[in-house]
Amino acid sequence: MAAQSVEEHLAELAEIVNEAERLGIDPWPADKPERPWAKWALGSFMIILMLSAVSKVLFRFVTV
Repeated sequence: MAAQSVEEHLAELAEIVNEAERLGIDPWPADKPERPWAKWALGSFMIILMLSAVSKVLFRFVTV
């Protein structure tokens, strides 16, 4: 059922939060720690991918 007013919507949200807390679910978990290794892994993969593509293009112009 759709809420007709802001108060009804907030009451519905409060019921959902209370139900989640009763079931042991944390609706607002703590932030996860930052993982800088993921950025390094993705960056390394992108560099290898670009080097591979560029080398394929350049190898077309090489005559051996």
